[in-house]
Amino acid sequence: MTSSSQTSAAPSPISVDVRLLGSLLGRVIREQHGDASFQLVEDIRTIAKARRSGDAQAAAALIAKIRSADLEQKNILIKAFSNYFQLINIAEDQERIRVLRRREEEGTLSEYLFDALEHLRAQGLSEMRVRQLFEQLRLRFVLTAHPSEAKRTEILVKLRHISQMMTQRERTAMLPRERKTWEAQLLEEIEELWQTRPIRSSQKSVSDEVEFGIYFLTTVIMDVVVDLYSELYDTLEQLYPEENWQDLHRLLRFGSWIGGDRDGNPNVTPEVTLQTLQTMRDAARRVYLEDLAFLEQHLTQRTDTLKDTRLDEAFPTVPDADSERFRTIIGKIRERLQADGYRSRIPLLNDLRLVQEVLRQNGGRRVAEGKLRRVIRKVRLFGLYLAPLDIREDARLHAQAIAEAFNRYGIASDYPNLPEAEKQALLLREIDSRRPLFPGDLSSFSEVTQRVVSTWRMVAEAHRRFSVGVIDTFIGSMSKQPSDVLTMLLLAQEAGVADNLDLVPLFETIEDLENAPRVMDALFSMPTYCRHLEKRRMRQQIMIGYSDSGKDGGYIASNWHLYGAQQQLADTCAQHGISLELFHGRGGSIGRGGGPTNRAILSQPPASLGGGIKITEQGEVIGYRYNNREIARRHLHQVMNAVILALGHASEYQVRPEWSAAMEQLSELGRQAFRSLVYENKHFIDFWQQATPINELSQLRISSRPAKRGNGEDFAAIRAIPWVFSWMQNRAIIPSWYGVGYAFQTYCEQNPQGLSTLQTMYQEWLFFRALIENCQLDVAKADMGIARLYAGLVDDQKMAEEMMGLIESEHRRTCEMICQITGQTTILGNSPALLKSIESRNPYVDPLNFLQVELLRELRALEPGSPEHAAVLDSVLATINGIAAGMKTTG
Repeated sequence: MTSSSQTSAAPSPISVDVRLLGSLLGRVIREQHGDASFQLVEDIRTIAKARRSGDAQAAAALIAKIRSADLEQKNILIKAFSNYFQLINIAEDQERIRVLRRREEEGTLSEYLFDALEHLRAQGLSEMRVRQLFEQLRLRFVLTAHPSEAKRTEILVKLRHISQMMTQRERTAMLPRERKTWEAQLLEEIEELWQTRPIRSSQKSVSDEVEFGIYFLTTVIMDVVVDLYSELYDTLEQLYPEENWQDLHRLLRFGSWIGGDRDGNPNVTPEVTLQTLQTMRDAARRVYLEDLAFLEQHLTQRTDTLKDTRLDEAFPTVPDADSERFRTIIGKIRERLQADGYRSRIPLLNDLRLVQEVLRQNGGRRVAEGKLRRVIRKVRLFGLYLAPLDIREDARLHAQAIAEAFNRYGIASDYPNLPEAEKQALLLREIDSRRPLFPGDLSSFSEVTQRVVSTWRMVAEAHRRFSVGVIDTFIGSMSKQPSDVLTMLLLAQEAGVADNLDLVPLFETIEDLENAPRVMDALFSMPTYCRHLEKRRMRQQIMIGYSDSGKDGGYIASNWHLYGAQQQLADTCAQHGISLELFHGRGGSIGRGGGPTNRAILSQPPASLGGGIKITEQGEVIGYRYNNREIARRHLHQVMNAVILALGHASEYQVRPEWSAAMEQLSELGRQAFRSLVYENKHFIDFWQQATPINELSQLRISSRPAKRGNGEDFAAIRAIPWVFSWMQNRAIIPSWYGVGYAFQTYCEQNPQGLSTLQTMYQEWLFFRALIENCQLDVAKADMGIARLYAGLVDDQKMAEEMMGLIESEHRRTCEMICQITGQTTILGNSPALLKSIESRNPYVDPLNFLQVELLRELRALEPGSPEHAAVLDSVLATINGIAAGMKTTG
């Protein structure tokens, strides 16, 4: 395969990379399937490019060419274009890294640690003020197993190998024979990629997902985070040399939901969670054992004359006369770790720090502050369990379990229907009584109650078996009232873990976000709940959900209510003297709170940052951000830069009242437009289910979690991830922009200075700028021509035409209004590189959409369960994987 990015003279480095990878892929296609198959791929590519160039006959020619191909030929086309995007994504990453390195060398790189700290010093911030800032800075990224990563882990590993080889080529001067060997090895990797199934042949298990998270933690994240800390310390010592910065707390950490999130996933049992913790502990030990083996080979200093009583006491079996005492001691530490002799990181750190101190005092300063300090930092940051595991459960199941117990023991016969005030009084009485509520044997209780109580007891067992740090957060999803949080406190007390857990309400819908400050104010006014907070250092963690609020009210309403909830929750906590840690449940796509994390941080209310923040890293975002060390480093630098700047300038941040008033109006207008299509249009569900692959997505074996909550069949039961995923596949992408154009246009019609106000907001308010920029990206990616192809799958074509008319009209309106507000003549006119990337990808994504539409048409005409149906379904699922790679996002 070749690419339109080629030029005849002085090709750019990215063009060279694309040409090389494309030609090697083409060579593999020829070798595997012959010249005819390669020519078919080239013919489809040529016709797709002609269609994008305005050839009116090309669409019909493309459809005819695809329809004339048999299933085997279609599968070759799917693999060709899908693998092309996997490789081109690598080339684009290489170019991004190339640019970043050039800017760093030239001294023009922005949005990194040094940049932020130098800015604060230039603003006159003292050492004391910077230290205070770092006392506030707490950031934890939480990896999730949400089903939005379409690529298999095996594919991710191969792509990482190819990326590493491209980096080697970039930075190594090779002899001709070395270049020949390198190219043969690269061709081997591409051949393996071609011959590997792009989708799983069996449903993903929880253990598969756990290994997915461990892969990124141990291969990239651990080392990049240690490097970042080293850079942070060096920068602080350079800018503020009078202060000792080595005792900073853990500013940046990683956590995980994988194996702990049981909301809607019956496969995550107490036994599975305990096994997850053991698997993560084993993985951490493997990393440290490898590091210690490396140290053992290097700490070969002669120690014949070394006398130190501290070593004698700590390692009595190592004689003074040992000529390489440090090496022997490291060997003893490694043996103890191998035998799982360290219960927690503290005794391991103590042993390593003792060796470090003695080395430093005996002429080994460079070793002590080099290789050994790196291992010490890694252990300090990641412990013996890699990352703390959050537990999440549906608050409604908690209520069911408590209701059953209350009914059985005559405490309340109809607890679910009690007024909220009576529920609270009853729960507080039970919490204060401290009497056991559930017996040891739960067999006489319902399955739900057994599951709920066993989960809480599992937390206690995990704390006993490992340490209290392995699980420090319990989240109640769909929390709506104070009683939901009090129920968690009662269950935590019942299990004996209340003092060691953050009990976290998750507010998800628009209504829940509006009510969240009232709920928390009520809790903070209860002495019983405040006693729990005292055990947690007067700190309250609150999670806000981006996915369900977007599905509930559309893009503008979701973003504005999330913003308002953050500000009001920060105010409520401050009024009660409580430190707020906000947990942002952001997805990968714009419609689920995605977009650049640093932009999101800078645009949120600064008061919401003071107690620390947690942010989910979901699905394909993990692969894009953490499969390459330099991309991961850049991401973490940008985020830390944003947090430092936001905290450093919190007092300067002001939002004009007229801006808030405008957002209130826009939010309601956008919500009305979104709900008029999604909830009030009687044809919408039928159109969505036929004009997208939503039903087929449930067959994609990329997650252990079902696509629906419970057994619900209505729209509300559909999770936000497949909701967004399905619209990304048919290229309409309505969750991230539908209703935006209507809201902007109507606001301007109702307010004489409306457009001027919106333009000022865009120029001066980071929140509104981020809202526009994120929306603009998906508006640019959306393709009404491709969406119309999918509309052709709808049985009722009159209805389909009406629905497409609504969608196309709103897309045009959104494009026009964004351009008026931003002062552009075209969408993404202010980001030409991004626009070029989208435009250059379109001719290669389009064939996959044409293939998917044709295969969906075939599939829906076949008998489910037949061999033919299974074969075509596999091909449909492969197109889903390919389109996700081409769009660089799923759900």
